[in-house]
Amino acid sequence: MPIKPPAAAPVHAVAAFSGGQAMTPKTILYPLGMDQPLDELRPAIELCRAREAHLTVLLIALAPPPPIAVDTVILSDAWASQAEEIKKELHAHGERARDLIAESGISCEIKRSLMVDSSIELAVAEHAFFADVTLISRTLPEKSGFADHVASGVLFGAGKPVLVGAPAQFETLDWKTVLIAWDNEKPAVRAIAEALPILRAAEAVHILSIDPDASRTGDGEAPGWDLAAYLSRHGVSLTVHTQPSGQLAVSRVIVEFADDIGADGIVMGAFGHSRLRQRLLGGTTRSMMDDCPLPVLMAH
Repeated sequence: MPIKPPAAAPVHAVAAFSGGQAMTPKTILYPLGMDQPLDELRPAIELCRAREAHLTVLLIALAPPPPIAVDTVILSDAWASQAEEIKKELHAHGERARDLIAESGISCEIKRSLMVDSSIELAVAEHAFFADVTLISRTLPEKSGFADHVASGVLFGAGKPVLVGAPAQFETLDWKTVLIAWDNEKPAVRAIAEALPILRAAEAVHILSIDPDASRTGDGEAPGWDLAAYLSRHGVSLTVHTQPSGQLAVSRVIVEFADDIGADGIVMGAFGHSRLRQRLLGGTTRSMMDDCPLPVLMAH
């Protein structure tokens, strides 16, 4: 049952976090694989035009696997020739991207990077440091975990937010109805802080707690109340909901609830776990990135 919390409820979990202006973005990063059509950039271009923001396009090409064979010299020459050909294609693709964006008149730059799988996260993180938000298209190639490496580089390597969606969903951040997936954890707090301008502008914001832990402190009289009180002081119009997951995956509960309320976008924390030196996306995070039909703003 939805609950309208009292504005006077105490604030513990969220109020200590300051910030939240990044989603009035002035620098937007768009990683793009070589196999993705450049027309994907058009909605992002419109977003930058509307927000008077700078667009950085990071064109990524994967280098061929290094040679491992008996005749290493011959294969090394072949590998170098193949890598050089990819570099030429990368340069040409960048010039076509530059021509496309130049038509719009927005501030932009094209960056090109030839990477091996193991370097994607670090390279993307270094570019994401200097962007307010990174747009991650659901058309990013899944081959060799490419999309996961890009997302992990931004979220965990740079500690910056991502907006995941279909390219057409990047044209606007003017979401009228917003769903916050709330679990009283730091990643969700970060995502909410980044999304504050979006939440303030929305007509309706819904806070959803799934299978809340009754033993947790710092969440007010009911799950989500402290968060609701905090956001209400920012002028956010909101309603609090709790819901059991039953036998369903948490990601499915979130998506179905978002559909029920007619949400335009979702705000949530992103989780991952380490495997050696790589950071892997958690199950719910991965499902929301891959399968959710709505744009999702995530932070860690």
